[in-house]
Amino acid sequence: MRYRFKQAWRDGSTAVDLEPFELLARLCALIPPPRMHMVRYHGVLSAHAKLRPEVVPEPPEPEADPLQLQRQLPLCVEPQEAPRRKPWAWLLKHVFQHDASVCPRCQGPTTWLEIATEPDAIERAMAVHGIAPPRPRPPPLPQRWPQRSHGAQLYLPL
Repeated sequence: MRYRFKQAWRDGSTAVDLEPFELLARLCALIPPPRMHMVRYHGVLSAHAKLRPEVVPEPPEPEADPLQLQRQLPLCVEPQEAPRRKPWAWLLKHVFQHDASVCPRCQGPTTWLEIATEPDAIERAMAVHGIAPPRPRPPPLPQRWPQRSHGAQLYLPL
């Protein structure tokens, strides 16, 4: 493979010819190790710099005391926290462009029919709700001889 440069190098070369494995080796070298921070701060912006408080601004102070605001609210209303995770329907729409909260048949809101996590329960739920016909059970596996443990000896009568 020939890789052409945007600008010529100082020695005048404008491209590099790479073998397939050499190209893969160079591409693999660009991939960072797992769980490695991609952004690193040095100098004054590093976490333990002595001068960091002078450079980094303080976070803004809240406008009012949260306890005082809570006392002003009626007793029956609890302050709502923002959810930490996005709902599954939002994730499906964001990733696959499929709105799982709308029924494709009637365009109404979808409802939960059943929650199934095991393969047998999934198959049964799909058959009950008419989504897929039940599959026939596979034949049982043939019996095997019992496995010997490493320390045991097998004695056969003579």
